[in-house]
Parts: sequence; structure tokens; C-alpha cells
Amino acid sequence: MSESTSPNLDTFMTIIKGISEQNKNPIPSHLGNLFGDNNLQKPDDLEEVIKAAGQSLEDNQCACLFANIVNLCIKDGRVTERSFVSSSRDNLRLERADARDLEEAIEARYQTGRVFRDDDEWAVFCARLIAMAEADNDPTSSEKAYLKQAVENQNHIEAGRKLLEDDDAIGAKLARFSSRQKKCLAAHALSIMLIDGDWKGSEQNVMDNLLELMHLAKRDAEILMKGIHSLYNVSVFA
Repeated sequence: MSESTSPNLDTFMTIIKGISEQNKNPIPSHLGNLFGDNNLQKPDDLEEVIKAAGQSLEDNQCACLFANIVNLCIKDGRVTERSFVSSSRDNLRLERADARDLEEAIEARYQTGRVFRDDDEWAVFCARLIAMAEADNDPTSSEKAYLKQAVENQNHIEAGRKLLEDDDAIGAKLARFSSRQKKCLAAHALSIMLIDGDWKGSEQNVMDNLLELMHLAKRDAEILMKGIHSLYNVSVFA
């Protein structure tokens, strides 16, 4: 990517680069094209840079930045660096309740290994992610890459595809998922829907169908949508 001409985008990228290096986490795949070969330097004082960002960024930009900060501060499925995350929340002017919603939504994506145990559960999980990726009959490279990253065992993906083609009882199986399983699956499905930056009506229909089949609580669905949308809503810096 060529150098940015947007000061706010430069600020976003500098902070994300700094947290990535600080926490020894790679730049997330949904930001890869944004960064490209840009040789940004880690700021000397991340908290001061974030504090300054909170004074110049718009509200939706602050939400996007905070969501991506949280995403880089997760280890073993839980948000770490609590004091840093809390100070970032305050410096970026987020209400505590809104920040908690974003954290909950983003944490949900990291629960797959905890909440899906047997092969049948993994097959159902993969089947619905495949359905989302193929909602418009033309999966993008980012959607395909996301699925492979989310599910390391290729056998689960193959079982999910077979289940999607042959099993009419997926709805009943989804309804039997635990609350944690439902939220985890919904978070990943939303990620696939939003990751390519092109949110289509066909994808929304698949998402609505999934939420209906799972009987996911309306409040849980709203939290997940708020958090996952903020994570991928990098276009606010355009």
C-alpha cells in the first residue's frame, strides 16, 4: 500500500502497529492490505498517542480503533492487558457499557477451541460458515482465507460441506447449541460477512436465517453485530 494521505488513518495504523509489536501479535489479516509494506515505527509512548487520538478522531473511528486494540490484546480467548485496554477506552471516549459490548463480541470469536469439542459440532459450525462464505455464490479470497484460519482441521471443513449438502436437520442441531456456541458461531459468521468490506443482501439473508435457527437472544445478536462491525469498519478512516 502507498503511504496514506489521511492523518487519522496514519494514527490508526501507528497505534495498531505499536500494539502488535508490544503484544507480539501479528497484524490481523483484515488489516493486511491496509498496511502492505508500510514501514511504520512503533511510537515511544502508546498511551500518549492513543490519548491524542481520542482528541482528534470521530466517534465511529474511536470505536473502530478500540475494537482493533481489543483484538490485539486477546490471549487464550480472553482480553489481557486490562489496565491498558481500560485506559484506551477512556482516552477514546467510549462509554463503559459500549466498551464491554465490543470486548464481549470480539472475545466470542476466540472461543471455538473451548466450546466446540466433538466432530459433529465442528461440522455444523463449518457448514454455516461455508453457507455464509458462499451466500452470493462467489466467495472472495478473504472469506476463504478466514474460514481456513478459523478452522485449522481441514477434515472439519470437508465434513461441514457434506453436512450442508446432505443434512436437512442442521436447524435442529443449531437450536441445541449452547449459548456460548451460538455466540461464537454468530461472531464468526458476521466476520465472514463483513471482512471483504462488501456487505450484500444475500449475506444478510443467510445471517438472519442463522440467527433464527439458533434462536439467539436479540440482545446477544445486537452486541455481536456492534462489536464485529466496529472491528471491520476500517472504511471510516477513508
